[in-house]
Parts: sequence; C-alpha cells; structure tokens
Amino acid sequence: MSTTTSTNGFRRLRFTDGDGTDYSRIFSAEYNGRDLGTDTFVTVDTRYEYTIVGDDDVTLRTMRAEGGRRGGVIGARNDHVVFWLTKGRLTMHFADRTRDVEPGSPYIASASEAYRFESTDTVYNGLHLSDPFLRTVGDELGYRLPSGPLLFDQQDASVAQHEPLRRLVHDLAPALLDDRVVGPMRTALNRRLATVVLDTFPIRNRGVDVPVANRLRDAIRYIETHAADRPAVPEIAAACGLSQRGLQDVFARTLGTTPNRFLRDHRLDGVRRELLHGGTEDGVTPVARRWGFTNPGRFAAAYRERFGEDPAATLRSSRAARPESGRSSWRVRRAVAHIEQHADADLTVEQIADAAGVRPRRLQQLFQEECGQSPMAYLRAMRERARRNPEAGIGGRA
Repeated sequence: MSTTTSTNGFRRLRFTDGDGTDYSRIFSAEYNGRDLGTDTFVTVDTRYEYTIVGDDDVTLRTMRAEGGRRGGVIGARNDHVVFWLTKGRLTMHFADRTRDVEPGSPYIASASEAYRFESTDTVYNGLHLSDPFLRTVGDELGYRLPSGPLLFDQQDASVAQHEPLRRLVHDLAPALLDDRVVGPMRTALNRRLATVVLDTFPIRNRGVDVPVANRLRDAIRYIETHAADRPAVPEIAAACGLSQRGLQDVFARTLGTTPNRFLRDHRLDGVRRELLHGGTEDGVTPVARRWGFTNPGRFAAAYRERFGEDPAATLRSSRAARPESGRSSWRVRRAVAHIEQHADADLTVEQIADAAGVRPRRLQQLFQEECGQSPMAYLRAMRERARRNPEAGIGGRA
C-alpha cells in the first residue's frame, strides 16, 4: 500500500496485489478497522488495484479486479457511493432485492444500506460522498431531506442517458486529482458534484414532496415528447412542477445548458436521426421543418455547430450506405463487425468505440439513433440469440 496525506484531509492511497496488500486490508485500512467489509474474498487468479483520491467530503476511486472473482459484505457506512462499471459484472444482494450491475449507467448505493456482493473481472470507477456533506449541500439548496437515513433511488433512464454526473466528473477530474487544490477551492468542486447527485438521483422518504430529480426527469420527457412543437420555458416549467427560475437552475447545474438549448439540441438530434436512417426522399428541408426549423440558414449553421458537417452531407452519406447496409452508418457497421468478431470476449464500450474510430459517448449516441439500443445491449442480445440457437453462431439472426 502507498499513501500520501495532508493536513487538509486530502489523501491519495493505492492498494495492489503487486505490493503484497491483502485484499481485506483495502477495507480495514481505509475505514480505520471498523466492521465495514467482512467475509471478503478474492480468487488467486485476480490482479487487483484500488486507488483513492480526495478529502473527507468527496473521493474518486477506481477498483481494477481483473482476471478472477471477488466478493464480500459491505456494511452501513458514512458515504454514499455512485459508481460505473467499465468492464465485467457485479451482483449486489440487499435485504429486500438483488441487483445485477453491468457496464453502462451509474448506480448509487446509499450509505445506510448494507449489501453482499460478488463480481467477476471488473473495472469500477466510483464517487464517494460523505453523508454529512451531502446533507449540508441539500440544506443549502433548500431541499426537504428526511430526518432518518438518506436513501436514494436510481436515475431514471431519461436522465441517465445524458450522463450529467459522469460528464462533470470528467471535466473536474484534473482539479480533483491535484493535491494543490485544497480548502475552499476543493469544497467548491465537491459541492458541484454533490449538487448533481442530489439533482439527478431521487431521494426516498420525503412524504408528498417531489424530488428535484423527478422534476428534471419530467422536464426532459416533456421536451422530448413535444420537441417538434417547440414548447416555451413557462410551458416546460409548468409541466414538471418547477418555477421558470427553478427549471433554468436545475438545467444549468446538472446538464450545463439551458432548457431552450437542450430543446434545440434534441430537435437537431431528431433531424439527424431521420437523415441518417435515409428514410426521406424529400431532402433536408422537409425534415427540418417537421422538427420546427423554419429558417434554413440558421438551421444549417446550428447543425454544423453540433455535428461538424452540413445536413446535406449527412443525407448523402446515409443514402450512399443504404444499398450495403440499410440504415446503418459506416461507423456503426464497423462497431457491429467488431462485436460479432469478438462477442465471446469481455468487450467494453471503450474497445468497441476504438474499433469504430469514435469516442465511447459518440458511439452510444450513434447506436441509440440507428439501432435503438446501446452497444452493450446489442452485444447481450447477440449472445442471447446464440444461446438459443447455437447452430446459427454468434452472429446468427433469430
């Protein structure tokens, strides 16, 4: 184990099998020997590395446990954990439910909930936020928090697909990992992370009070349902039960945009989906009008800004690809080919995106636009078809 600490609470720790650290010490050393992690195990073929960077309020953590299995029991603790898997599979057994976690959307484990877990060949990125700090931020935001345990539900899919927290962690990571960023500067960064957690994960046990996370969900759904009608901010605010100022605030701090900009981008995405599918013979203008764009010049400029090409170029590329592969763009075709060739391997979104020549987030967008599902969902469906029909092979069609 290696570690550096400072008087302001910032610490940087690294545990690894390579330096002889026993797996169970990861829990006992980090949590001062309290009965947090018990019945821990790790198979001999597992190579593991656990890193922790942050202060008493917020830490960023990574666990790489590759090549084998691990597990144990995690008891109630002082911090709430939001994490993403980028590889492998994790099963969590709570008192009233079991949850299988796979690479993709973030998952939150509330501080007061104990659970038993087993994982296989996983890479985990986590954000740990102390319960007192999260409550302090909630009080400052004017949230009505329960007096008892602070329990969270998972993000709604309409919120999770925009990855508000993961984008913020990515943007703030250089500063959060810098031990020179201390005191009020670090507290301000931690507060931004805590705010997005409170805005996007619904809080349970609030009586008749509706969490802001649910109001954000309703706003996003309303915009997506009525995008072509170009609803105004007062209409969106009324539909989700927020004031206009409250709507503006929650969009700014969680999605880094305004409701109007979010609406415009969603309309542009709708135009692009239609153009990429090549399902129109009328040209760009009728498609743009269906999505509420009435000024061709402004529409073309906005489209170029968002996608880096003219809408006419998108349509030409889509039509050129149609005889070969129907509705799929060449990047999605390349990704699908890589999935089919390596479907028996432990593929990650990052590996598939690299094969397609795009960033993981862009690959996710393209798959949703053209296939109606994520790359990992496509992979799982392919494996399920192969399981049901072994004679067809991994690339066979049901």
